[in-house]
Amino acid sequence: MTSKDDEKPLKEYTRAQVEQHCTHDDLWLIFRGKVYNMTPYFNQHPGGLAILRYAGKDVSTVLPYVASHGIAWKIIEKKLEEHLIGKLK
Repeated sequence: MTSKDDEKPLKEYTRAQVEQHCTHDDLWLIFRGKVYNMTPYFNQHPGGLAILRYAGKDVSTVLPYVASHGIAWKIIEKKLEEHLIGKLK
């Protein structure tokens, strides 16, 4: 997966900072050490409100599981790339 960090340095966030973004209108996730603002994607998420369960959390073990149950990994990668905002400190 190519990422925006190839283009410019990523802002760094602590786990505590990410944890504060845990609502439907302010939803961040951590995946493999990177931080994603998924707020704009919330209403389009195919799993509906299920994404809220992971708001402000690390989904590094969850996303591969989801992908193994029928969601194309390329779609997941594309959505993550679109919403990359930083990396974990």
